Amino acid sequence: MFEIRAICDPDDTDRPTPAAWPTPEQAYAKAPSILDEIGWTARTLAALKCFTELGRDFYLRKAALLDRIALLDEPDTPGDVTETAVAAALYLLDLDQPGVICDPRAYVRQQYARSLSPDL
Repeated sequence: MFEIRAICDPDDTDRPTPAAWPTPEQAYAKAPSILDEIGWTARTLAALKCFTELGRDFYLRKAALLDRIALLDEPDTPGDVTETAVAAALYLLDLDQPGVICDPRAYVRQQYARSLSPDL
């Protein structure tokens, strides 16, 4: 067994603590249905002109939607759905914090839960 210690200024002690990673059930407890999110995504894209820049909210909701769909897939058979969910999560992670390394789908769940309940 070993111990890892982070040495920092006492004023910065809140920063190195690990982020809270909600379970999928916790993250998506207040989420609209998957069908509603598919509809929102399609309506959002259909209403845009070509080459319109989309905001973070769109990419967060899209990544969360794809994560939720991937969770419905067989857990031992990763495939296109899981790969697509990971790609969307990596895009959001890179958009928010380039160079940060963590589980991208866990990051999406954390950010989505925070978007629905900012006190998390």
